[in-house]
Amino acid sequence: MEDVLKLLRADGAQRIAVHGDRGFFETFRAAANGMEAFWISTDIINDQPAGAKPVNAASIKDCDAVVAGGSDVGTKYRYSLRLAHAHAPATPVHWVAQNWEFCAGTAAVPLEIEDVDALAFNHFEEFFGIKDPLQFRFEIIAEGEIRRTYRVLGPSQSINLNLKSLMPDRKGAVCMKVFVAHPFLTRGRHYRFRICGDVFWKDSFTIIHGSHQFFKNPNKVQPFRLIDSVIRGGEVVMTVPNYDLDMGADDEVQIGTGLGKTALKRSRNRPVEEVHFKRPAGAAKERNYFAASYAGYGTSFWYALDEGFSKQPGKIGSIAANHLCRVGVDNRDDIAFTPDERRIVEAAIKAGFMIHACTLPVTQPGDALEFGFNFDASNPPFDDYWLRFYDRQGGFVDEMRYHKDFVGPAYVSDVFAHWSHPRKNEVVTAMVCPDHLKIGLAPQRLVTTADMAVRHRVTGDQDFTEFQSSWRNVGADIPTLPHWLHPSIGVMGRTNLIGRVRTRDWFRTGVFVANASGNLKYDMPAKVELAAINHAGERLSYFATLPAFGSDIIWMDDVLPTLRQHVGDSGIATLQVKSADADLTAHVLGVSPNGAVGLQHLWGY
Repeated sequence: MEDVLKLLRADGAQRIAVHGDRGFFETFRAAANGMEAFWISTDIINDQPAGAKPVNAASIKDCDAVVAGGSDVGTKYRYSLRLAHAHAPATPVHWVAQNWEFCAGTAAVPLEIEDVDALAFNHFEEFFGIKDPLQFRFEIIAEGEIRRTYRVLGPSQSINLNLKSLMPDRKGAVCMKVFVAHPFLTRGRHYRFRICGDVFWKDSFTIIHGSHQFFKNPNKVQPFRLIDSVIRGGEVVMTVPNYDLDMGADDEVQIGTGLGKTALKRSRNRPVEEVHFKRPAGAAKERNYFAASYAGYGTSFWYALDEGFSKQPGKIGSIAANHLCRVGVDNRDDIAFTPDERRIVEAAIKAGFMIHACTLPVTQPGDALEFGFNFDASNPPFDDYWLRFYDRQGGFVDEMRYHKDFVGPAYVSDVFAHWSHPRKNEVVTAMVCPDHLKIGLAPQRLVTTADMAVRHRVTGDQDFTEFQSSWRNVGADIPTLPHWLHPSIGVMGRTNLIGRVRTRDWFRTGVFVANASGNLKYDMPAKVELAAINHAGERLSYFATLPAFGSDIIWMDDVLPTLRQHVGDSGIATLQVKSADADLTAHVLGVSPNGAVGLQHLWGY
């Protein structure tokens, strides 16, 4: 109850509808000093004759907040939510109970960012069968204040959270947080929730997704490093989280590597700290890292603010961003194969498996977008790769071993400069993985930091996202090389992935979807549904069938002519990619009218 009272006072709530039995109402009223509490109940025999008002639209509308508690609190809370959903969806509905489930997510936004559109989607029916309306609590956490709003969303409904509208006067870095609780949400599986956000800076944008790290040890060291080639000239801003203001004994960020490390003192009252890394323009001749480590939890984000790269008149900047993946700051020297590890990898490759391959699209020189890969932040680093190429029907064209002799992302045009083949122009799909046997590093333990890259051939705008491995649909159990979630998922899987569609400001949304596998004998076609789900929860779908090792970039407005009308005035909707036949990889693409490009992998729960 104290937690609820704290929220009510922070929100300035004065008139509270208390949905519960008489005992709970009296207890709450005694504790709610300075608030006007009135009793509501569905009990028409005992409670209403004793003074309780009915639980109806009028009582839900006639209050600043609802609090449910007492006996059978779950039913009371769920019924209160149903009424609020119908009549007052922005009214907070709180509960007093124990051991309910929650899901939450965060995204840190530096001061330099001009605006964010963050989509929150009620996915709990799609993934966990929860058909109740759910209340979502949205917070903008800044130094010295939290601005909070609420919204009840029905199944598959969504809302766009615009940062400038929620906090137009922000003076520093902030955290955007989403929280939802219910008697049952994921049935104990996890507490992850992710927003999908368009982040704007100058004449560019990037697409991010949120993180989900709560109740961890504030003294645990978090090391990160980012290859400096994510930017061509300008600066990278890394965020350091302290969202709950529970920093441990270590209040410094260690910046850099080796003997050149420096320390940045953190403020214990600041929920998001910024670390800035400058990079002069020009191509790097050796690997340099933006590296930092700190004690805490909450997940760091990086934002690459790129300037001075474009020859197009009027083009100002390019932004790329993502959350950081935990990887050691200094290079490791303990990842060489053991004899047993090498024996397993050799046997798997001989049997027709490509270990931890990633799939990327191949476009022709006349297309506006070009794609590539960047493994340079992996620990330890390497330069040798194995690539395989496929045509539109999923037919195998050829393969090659590739040595990357420069620092930075390798685009397909860089690779093709070393590959002569009469069917080069037929290739639409490439699979790439480290050449493990040549580099001598065990995939069982190698920390592979792999990014998919996209750039606009005309404007030079670029973005990166973490690759989604095609070590799936394998149809085999290979000891020491399981699927990253569970061994059974590597044998067979299905697809249910989430992202966002944007039609606002005449942006276009594309989806790169691939039906690939680490098993090079994989032969299963996959029927796939791509759906745009508007804020009201209504679907507009396109269906396609991908052959094994087939992929496509599907532009949503090409295949759904009524997309703009379906999405509506907000210009933002949920993107869902589903297949019962296979575990597909999918990435969302965004292109603005002025040639800015955004890229983000899709995710499931």
